[in-house]
Amino acid sequence: MSIFILEDDVIQAQHMKRLVKEICEKRQVPYDFIEVTSKSADIIKKMPLTTYVPIYFLDIEIKSEERKGLQVAQEIRKYDAHGMIVFVTTHSEFAPISYQYMVSALTFIDKGLPHDERYRLFEQCLLHYQARNRTDIQTDDFIVENAHTAIRVPFATVEYIRTDEPHRLALVTTDRLISFYGTLKEMEALDERLLRCHQSYIVNTVQMSSYDAKQKMIVLKSGKRVPVSRRLGRKVRLILKGEL
Repeated sequence: MSIFILEDDVIQAQHMKRLVKEICEKRQVPYDFIEVTSKSADIIKKMPLTTYVPIYFLDIEIKSEERKGLQVAQEIRKYDAHGMIVFVTTHSEFAPISYQYMVSALTFIDKGLPHDERYRLFEQCLLHYQARNRTDIQTDDFIVENAHTAIRVPFATVEYIRTDEPHRLALVTTDRLISFYGTLKEMEALDERLLRCHQSYIVNTVQMSSYDAKQKMIVLKSGKRVPVSRRLGRKVRLILKGEL
Protein backbone atom coordinates (compact mmCIF):
# COMPACT_ATOMS: atom_id res chain seq x y z
CA MET A 1 0.00 0.00 0.00
CA SER A 2 0.98 3.65 -0.29
CA ILE A 3 0.93 5.53 3.03
CA PHE A 4 0.73 9.30 3.49
CA ILE A 5 1.18 11.13 6.81
CA LEU A 6 0.32 14.84 7.04
CA GLU A 7 1.77 16.33 10.24
CA ASP A 8 3.53 19.68 10.81
CA ASP A 9 5.17 18.72 14.14
CA VAL A 10 8.47 17.05 13.20
CA ILE A 11 8.70 14.95 16.37
CA GLN A 12 5.12 13.69 16.09
CA ALA A 13 5.55 13.06 12.36
CA GLN A 14 8.59 10.85 12.89
CA HIS A 15 6.86 9.10 15.79
CA MET A 16 3.89 8.25 13.55
CA LYS A 17 6.18 7.01 10.80
CA ARG A 18 8.01 4.71 13.23
CA LEU A 19 4.70 3.49 14.62
CA VAL A 20 3.31 2.69 11.16
CA LYS A 21 6.54 0.95 10.06
CA GLU A 22 6.61 -1.12 13.25
CA ILE A 23 3.01 -2.27 12.79
CA CYS A 24 3.51 -3.07 9.09
CA GLU A 25 6.60 -5.14 9.86
CA LYS A 26 5.04 -6.91 12.83
CA ARG A 27 1.76 -7.74 11.06
CA GLN A 28 3.37 -8.28 7.63
CA VAL A 29 1.42 -5.49 5.97
CA PRO A 30 3.20 -4.72 2.66
CA TYR A 31 3.71 -1.12 1.52
CA ASP A 32 5.72 0.59 -1.21
CA PHE A 33 6.42 3.87 0.63
CA ILE A 34 5.55 6.05 3.62
CA GLU A 35 5.44 9.75 2.70
CA VAL A 36 5.65 12.13 5.69
CA THR A 37 5.08 15.83 5.02
CA SER A 38 3.68 19.03 6.51
CA LYS A 39 2.54 20.30 3.10
CA SER A 40 -0.67 19.10 1.52
CA ALA A 41 0.71 20.01 -1.92
CA ASP A 42 3.34 17.27 -1.51
CA ILE A 43 0.59 14.69 -1.14
CA ILE A 44 -1.41 15.93 -4.13
CA LYS A 45 1.77 15.99 -6.23
CA LYS A 46 2.77 12.42 -5.33
CA MET A 47 -0.68 10.84 -5.56
CA PRO A 48 -0.40 10.19 -9.34
CA LEU A 49 2.82 8.26 -8.71
CA THR A 50 1.18 5.75 -6.36
CA THR A 51 0.82 2.21 -7.62
CA TYR A 52 -1.71 1.21 -4.94
CA VAL A 53 -4.77 2.98 -3.54
CA PRO A 54 -3.33 4.97 -0.58
CA ILE A 55 -4.18 5.33 3.09
CA TYR A 56 -3.91 8.86 4.52
CA PHE A 57 -3.20 9.77 8.15
CA LEU A 58 -4.05 13.47 8.39
CA ASP A 59 -3.57 15.93 11.23
CA ILE A 60 -6.50 18.34 11.37
CA GLU A 61 -4.65 21.43 12.65
CA ILE A 62 -1.78 22.37 10.33
CA LYS A 63 0.24 25.52 10.99
CA SER A 64 -2.42 26.94 13.32
CA GLU A 65 -5.24 26.36 10.82
CA GLU A 66 -7.73 24.38 12.92
CA ARG A 67 -9.59 22.67 10.07
CA LYS A 68 -6.81 22.46 7.48
CA GLY A 69 -6.76 18.65 7.57
CA LEU A 70 -10.47 18.50 6.76
CA GLN A 71 -9.89 20.77 3.78
CA VAL A 72 -6.95 18.65 2.64
CA ALA A 73 -9.19 15.58 2.81
CA GLN A 74 -11.65 17.31 0.50
CA GLU A 75 -8.83 18.04 -1.96
CA ILE A 76 -7.69 14.40 -1.82
CA ARG A 77 -11.19 13.21 -2.63
CA LYS A 78 -11.11 15.19 -5.90
CA TYR A 79 -8.41 12.83 -7.13
CA ASP A 80 -8.87 9.68 -5.06
CA ALA A 81 -12.37 8.43 -4.34
CA HIS A 82 -11.29 5.15 -2.73
CA GLY A 83 -8.27 5.90 -0.53
CA MET A 84 -8.77 5.48 3.21
CA ILE A 85 -8.62 8.66 5.31
CA VAL A 86 -7.83 8.64 9.05
CA PHE A 87 -7.66 11.85 11.09
CA VAL A 88 -4.96 11.91 13.81
CA THR A 89 -5.59 14.97 15.94
CA THR A 90 -5.97 16.75 19.25
CA HIS A 91 -9.24 18.15 17.87
CA SER A 92 -11.49 15.12 18.29
CA GLU A 93 -14.35 17.59 18.85
CA PHE A 94 -14.43 17.98 15.06
CA ALA A 95 -15.53 14.35 14.63
CA PRO A 96 -19.28 15.15 14.74
CA ILE A 97 -18.97 17.81 12.00
CA SER A 98 -16.56 15.94 9.74
CA TYR A 99 -19.50 14.49 7.79
CA GLN A 100 -20.17 18.01 6.49
CA TYR A 101 -16.93 17.76 4.52
CA MET A 102 -18.14 14.50 2.87
CA VAL A 103 -14.71 12.84 2.83
CA SER A 104 -15.76 9.40 4.18
CA ALA A 105 -13.11 9.24 6.91
CA LEU A 106 -12.61 5.85 8.55
CA THR A 107 -12.03 7.18 12.10
CA PHE A 108 -10.39 9.77 14.37
CA ILE A 109 -7.33 8.94 16.49
CA ASP A 110 -6.74 11.25 19.45
CA LYS A 111 -3.08 12.19 19.90
CA GLY A 112 -3.64 12.45 23.65
CA LEU A 113 -4.43 8.76 24.09
CA PRO A 114 -1.90 6.52 25.86
CA HIS A 115 0.68 4.96 23.55
CA ASP A 116 -0.80 1.44 23.72
CA GLU A 117 -4.26 2.72 22.79
CA ARG A 118 -2.94 4.78 19.87
CA TYR A 119 -0.89 1.77 18.71
CA ARG A 120 -4.01 -0.40 18.76
CA LEU A 121 -6.02 2.11 16.72
CA PHE A 122 -3.27 2.56 14.12
CA GLU A 123 -2.99 -1.23 13.91
CA GLN A 124 -6.76 -1.60 13.41
CA CYS A 125 -6.71 0.98 10.59
CA LEU A 126 -3.82 -0.67 8.75
CA LEU A 127 -5.26 -4.17 9.09
CA HIS A 128 -8.70 -2.98 8.02
CA TYR A 129 -7.15 -1.31 4.98
CA GLN A 130 -5.21 -4.46 4.10
CA ALA A 131 -8.30 -6.66 4.48
CA ARG A 132 -10.43 -4.33 2.34
CA ASN A 133 -7.87 -4.40 -0.46
CA ARG A 134 -7.79 -8.18 -0.39
CA THR A 135 -11.56 -8.49 -0.66
CA ASP A 136 -11.73 -5.82 -3.38
CA ILE A 137 -9.31 -7.61 -5.75
CA GLN A 138 -10.98 -7.86 -9.15
CA THR A 139 -10.79 -10.91 -11.40
CA ASP A 140 -10.56 -8.67 -14.46
CA ASP A 141 -7.66 -6.37 -13.67
CA PHE A 142 -5.28 -4.29 -15.72
CA ILE A 143 -1.83 -5.26 -14.47
CA VAL A 144 1.51 -3.67 -15.30
CA GLU A 145 4.66 -5.21 -13.86
CA ASN A 146 8.17 -4.31 -14.93
CA ALA A 147 11.50 -3.39 -13.38
CA HIS A 148 10.19 0.05 -12.40
CA THR A 149 6.57 -0.36 -11.37
CA ALA A 150 3.70 -2.61 -10.30
CA ILE A 151 0.16 -1.45 -11.06
CA ARG A 152 -3.12 -3.28 -10.58
CA VAL A 153 -6.46 -1.56 -11.23
CA PRO A 154 -9.87 -2.91 -12.33
CA PHE A 155 -9.82 -3.04 -16.13
CA ALA A 156 -13.33 -1.58 -16.24
CA THR A 157 -11.98 1.68 -14.79
CA VAL A 158 -9.20 2.13 -17.38
CA GLU A 159 -10.00 4.91 -19.86
CA TYR A 160 -6.77 5.53 -21.75
CA ILE A 161 -2.98 5.60 -21.56
CA ARG A 162 -0.91 8.43 -23.00
CA THR A 163 2.73 9.38 -23.25
CA ASP A 164 3.83 11.76 -20.52
CA GLU A 165 7.38 12.78 -19.65
CA PRO A 166 10.28 11.07 -21.48
CA HIS A 167 10.05 7.31 -20.90
CA ARG A 168 6.96 7.75 -18.73
CA LEU A 169 3.28 7.06 -19.35
CA ALA A 170 0.10 8.31 -17.71
CA LEU A 171 -2.68 5.83 -16.99
CA VAL A 172 -6.02 7.64 -16.80
CA THR A 173 -8.83 5.77 -15.05
CA THR A 174 -12.32 6.88 -14.09
CA ASP A 175 -11.04 8.10 -10.72
CA ARG A 176 -7.24 8.16 -10.78
CA LEU A 177 -4.18 9.34 -12.69
CA ILE A 178 -1.12 7.09 -12.38
CA SER A 179 2.28 8.01 -13.78
CA PHE A 180 4.75 5.20 -14.44
CA TYR A 181 7.67 4.03 -16.59
CA GLY A 182 6.86 2.04 -19.73
CA THR A 183 6.16 2.21 -23.45
CA LEU A 184 2.91 2.27 -25.39
CA LYS A 185 4.10 -0.73 -27.39
CA GLU A 186 4.31 -2.75 -24.17
CA MET A 187 0.88 -1.55 -23.03
CA GLU A 188 -1.05 -2.34 -26.22
CA ALA A 189 0.18 -5.94 -26.02
CA LEU A 190 -1.34 -6.44 -22.54
CA ASP A 191 -5.00 -6.74 -23.58
CA GLU A 192 -6.86 -7.05 -26.89
CA ARG A 193 -9.40 -4.48 -25.69
CA LEU A 194 -6.69 -1.79 -25.79
CA LEU A 195 -6.37 0.07 -29.09
CA ARG A 196 -3.42 2.19 -30.17
CA CYS A 197 -5.60 4.91 -31.65
CA HIS A 198 -2.93 7.58 -31.96
CA GLN A 199 0.84 7.90 -31.88
CA SER A 200 0.62 9.05 -28.26
CA TYR A 201 -2.57 7.34 -27.02
CA ILE A 202 -4.01 3.92 -26.27
CA VAL A 203 -7.74 3.76 -25.54
CA ASN A 204 -9.80 1.15 -23.72
CA THR A 205 -12.38 0.27 -26.38
CA VAL A 206 -14.85 -0.74 -23.64
CA GLN A 207 -14.97 2.92 -22.55
CA MET A 208 -15.70 4.31 -26.03
CA SER A 209 -19.09 5.99 -26.46
CA SER A 210 -18.93 7.69 -29.88
CA TYR A 211 -16.61 9.02 -32.55
CA ASP A 212 -16.39 12.67 -33.60
CA ALA A 213 -15.25 12.32 -37.22
CA LYS A 214 -14.92 16.06 -37.77
CA GLN A 215 -12.58 16.54 -34.80
CA LYS A 216 -11.13 13.03 -35.11
CA MET A 217 -11.75 12.36 -31.44
CA ILE A 218 -13.10 9.37 -29.54
CA VAL A 219 -15.67 10.41 -26.94
CA LEU A 220 -15.55 8.23 -23.84
CA LYS A 221 -18.46 7.35 -21.55
CA SER A 222 -17.15 9.88 -19.04
CA GLY A 223 -17.15 12.63 -21.68
CA LYS A 224 -13.36 12.70 -21.95
CA ARG A 225 -11.97 12.87 -25.50
CA VAL A 226 -9.06 10.97 -27.01
CA PRO A 227 -7.45 11.83 -30.39
CA VAL A 228 -7.53 9.37 -33.28
CA SER A 229 -5.04 9.20 -36.13
CA ARG A 230 -6.52 9.66 -39.61
CA ARG A 231 -5.92 6.08 -40.72
CA LEU A 232 -7.71 4.55 -37.71
CA GLY A 233 -11.00 6.42 -37.95
CA ARG A 234 -12.70 3.61 -39.87
CA LYS A 235 -11.51 0.97 -37.40
CA VAL A 236 -12.91 2.98 -34.48
CA ARG A 237 -16.30 3.21 -36.24
CA LEU A 238 -16.38 -0.56 -36.80
CA ILE A 239 -15.56 -1.24 -33.15
CA LEU A 240 -18.35 1.08 -32.02
CA LYS A 241 -20.80 -0.71 -34.35
CA GLY A 242 -19.72 -4.07 -32.93
CA GLU A 243 -18.46 -5.20 -36.31
CA LEU A 244 -14.86 -5.61 -35.23
